[in-house]
Amino acid sequence: MRIITPAELKVRMDKGENIQVIDIREPFNFSAGHIEGSLNICQRDIPDNVHQIQRVGNVVIVCAYGMKSDQVYIYLREKHKFKNLLILEGGLYDWSVMFDPKMVVF
Repeated sequence: MRIITPAELKVRMDKGENIQVIDIREPFNFSAGHIEGSLNICQRDIPDNVHQIQRVGNVVIVCAYGMKSDQVYIYLREKHKFKNLLILEGGLYDWSVMFDPKMVVF
């Protein structure tokens, strides 16, 4: 699996790279706090919403702590042949520690 650190993601986003951030948490959790510009497709809804995930540029899968992203990564890679996937190391929790300490993460 390919990972990206919060610091690497921030640098790449600030440069304006073509990166789509998919937050796989439940909508309630997403509304409490998320990375600006991210798209919320909760984990159970991924199969019905694959069409919303870009195939050009990179796609970063985000969950609360970086654990559940693995399952979505494997599903998209194996079932739908995505080759542009990354997992945010430490999830939204590590992102919030580095860049938004007031963010609520659960």
